[in-house]
Amino acid sequence: MTTAKAQKRKYVDTKTRYQGVYARHKLSCGLAIGRKRCTCSPGYWGKVHDPSIGRPRKTKFRPSISEARNLRDDLLQRVRSGAFAEEPQWHAPDILFEQAHELFIQDCRDKVVLNKRRRPYKRKAITDLDSSLKSFPEYIRKKMFRDVTRGDLQGAIDAFLREERSSSRISSIINSARSLYRWGEEREKVNESPAKNLRLPAEEVDTKDYNLPGPGEFAYRLSMLEDADALPWALAAYATARHSEIRTLEWLEVDFDHNVLLLADDEEEARKSDAALRVVPIVPPLRDRLHREWVNQGRPRSGKVCPPRKESKSGMLSLNWLVKFVTKRWSELRLRPLTLQDARHTAATWLDHAGVSPKVASEFMGHKAPRRDRHPDAAPITLRRYTHLLDGELQRAADKLGAFIAEREEAEADHGPELPA
Repeated sequence: MTTAKAQKRKYVDTKTRYQGVYARHKLSCGLAIGRKRCTCSPGYWGKVHDPSIGRPRKTKFRPSISEARNLRDDLLQRVRSGAFAEEPQWHAPDILFEQAHELFIQDCRDKVVLNKRRRPYKRKAITDLDSSLKSFPEYIRKKMFRDVTRGDLQGAIDAFLREERSSSRISSIINSARSLYRWGEEREKVNESPAKNLRLPAEEVDTKDYNLPGPGEFAYRLSMLEDADALPWALAAYATARHSEIRTLEWLEVDFDHNVLLLADDEEEARKSDAALRVVPIVPPLRDRLHREWVNQGRPRSGKVCPPRKESKSGMLSLNWLVKFVTKRWSELRLRPLTLQDARHTAATWLDHAGVSPKVASEFMGHKAPRRDRHPDAAPITLRRYTHLLDGELQRAADKLGAFIAEREEAEADHGPELPA
């Protein structure tokens, strides 16, 4: 059996006692060299002739003959039922990167593909994935999906850096490729993901000048706006509400009796993570504004807290339009513009200066720690990215330190420092 054909194939297949099931042996096996006994650990596979294509279909290899038999029985059933004729074209392995992209996005929309938390992708996440995958250069998108290499993707990263794209945007694009190739691996469209072990650019240091307002200045800014225009900023700064949480907030989620509101109850549109779903206490300035808006709307039992100003396909307020309008208004008054995200930074900063513990502040902000075993007390993003200094805080800290030193010096002046025995 050591023929030239066998040498070229580097294995020998033998029939088993089960119809359509074969054993694959190494060339060094006893059966391969003409003996009667097998001296290797063969793998097993099956095949079924498919009249619709005029050739056999094969199963995957399995370590045990019973598994191979089961696979062959399943294959036989599919051939007899004509299931292969009904399969969509995308099962063919020869597809372009851009075709794989389209199929992946469609599977995401059909809720076939799950994210890392084993849940369907949300609408916004699908939009972000689609946009990121479209950002790859044409030479990658027109290449066979299985032929894209790690070098191709690393070259794309280098090109993005030359285009001066931000490190966060580059990371988003590469993460979309990782999701795409994870989908491809699970469906055997590629053998291995080229998106692994890529060298991403260093995280950019946040150099934005967060000259955030104190509570008094913030209240003055809001007083310069119409009540309905000011409410989104009040929700962001006083209740830590995100952009999507403001748009989706319903009056049913505002409890004036207990002074709390429920954020991110809309899982599809507003919930960024499990930690985003939270009950937030309503502080007095926010309660006044919420109650005033509730009265202005006719004391509704349901509906949006911040309703759209005109017809909207989504049925929600366009905050991008409102931010431009309010920014123009503040600029006319020579007030520094403050975005809704800046207002959330303001909320985190106020929590920190109010002495709220990092753990409680993280819960308040709806931040999730990526590794609870490493960060059991707080999500690190709360302190690292959202907390800033207010004007005069360094001097107040110096005053506190000076007062502490003076107090301890006076207390220790009578008996002097304790010396070791």
